[in-house]
Amino acid sequence: MKKKLMPVLIGLGLIGLAGCGNGEESSSNGGDGETQFGEVLATSDAGDVTVDDILNEMGTTQVANQTFQLVLDQILQDKYSDEVDEAEINEQVDAEMEQYGGEEQFEMMMAQQQPGMTAENYREQRIASTYHDLFFAEKFDITDEEAMENAAEGAHILIAVDEEEEDGLSDEEAEEKAEDLISEIEDGADFGEVAEEESGDPGSAAEQGSLGLVTEGQMVPEFEEALFELEQGEMTSEPVESDFGYHIIQRGEEENLDEEIDAVKSQMVNQRIQEDPGQVLTFYQDLLDEYNVSFENDEIESYIQETYMMDGEEAAVEEEEAEEDSEDAEEAPAEDTEEDTDEE
Repeated sequence: MKKKLMPVLIGLGLIGLAGCGNGEESSSNGGDGETQFGEVLATSDAGDVTVDDILNEMGTTQVANQTFQLVLDQILQDKYSDEVDEAEINEQVDAEMEQYGGEEQFEMMMAQQQPGMTAENYREQRIASTYHDLFFAEKFDITDEEAMENAAEGAHILIAVDEEEEDGLSDEEAEEKAEDLISEIEDGADFGEVAEEESGDPGSAAEQGSLGLVTEGQMVPEFEEALFELEQGEMTSEPVESDFGYHIIQRGEEENLDEEIDAVKSQMVNQRIQEDPGQVLTFYQDLLDEYNVSFENDEIESYIQETYMMDGEEAAVEEEEAEEDSEDAEEAPAEDTEEDTDEE
């Protein structure tokens, strides 16, 4: 089956690509101040340069992707306009820029990460992202209770295994060191201070081992299983082994978890999108049908249908595969039980 392409995932939502490619100001939502280009962009004795010339130079793929994204942005803005305060988002962006020393410094920082990005582009992305977040929050409909059950505050100290480095630890040495650190912490050493000094994960070590909120499916299975088995404030009594090395894991007190419920839901939505992009394509198809979308150019329509839309045959295939996976999962425990009985 041909793999479908998805719009770029940035942060917690699917955001508009319009206006991000060349650093020029644009108005992706058709607002006031939008540039009117006209059909002919330049004339000379050698001939005219038209809008079609420019679009053909860009290529069908880029034009189709941009068209599809703009259509989504416009529909979602229309659908959720009463729920989004764009002025408030712009104030938040202003506050972010001030933290980096103002708009000019902010643009310099952004340009290093995404060449051509401007402050105006960033504002447009933040607004578009908010509309997309609302759309997916409605579609996945994660309850507060479900979010609370699927989130935990996590912290860890990683003792990495690296036998190739001169100062690296062997598997046995790393496990032994992790065991010694557990003993030190149980004897009164501060978990955060030990993490800062000993952890092989620089990002979390700088935060005294903290990983922030962790949702199910976000971490490697060994780590996640150990974390969610802990009581609040508890630490693992033995090192937890993963492909990264040996972890000493601590679960947070989670006193203010309910205040971060929206962030938890967003993480869960993003996780579900990654796990099953096919359902997102179905959401898109329903949205375009609801708004009677028609792509007037045959090449653009063909590309969008092949890239973003799921036809009936593909939907049936994906549903059949999902059912087969479900049946296999149900049969597996029964087989294991039978084997265990025979061994006994």
